[in-house]
Amino acid sequence: MKLLTQRLEAVLHGSECQSTARKISTMDWVPIVFIMFKVAVFGTGMFFAIKWHYDQGKKAKNEAGRSQMLAERRPGASE
Repeated sequence: MKLLTQRLEAVLHGSECQSTARKISTMDWVPIVFIMFKVAVFGTGMFFAIKWHYDQGKKAKNEAGRSQMLAERRPGASE
């Protein structure tokens, strides 16, 4: 009966489970942190790359429209 009580206490307190279970160390978090950092960096880079290309297209479209308007307004331009 005493042995059964000791086993039950060991199971309840986790001393037996700790010997078989793997403890989580700080090295287990390193890949997770690096992957999250990588996703954040690449996500930010992609956002700004897309934004830059969009702004360049908008700028080129505005300049083309502006140069066309100036050509139409010039006096003496052939009609």
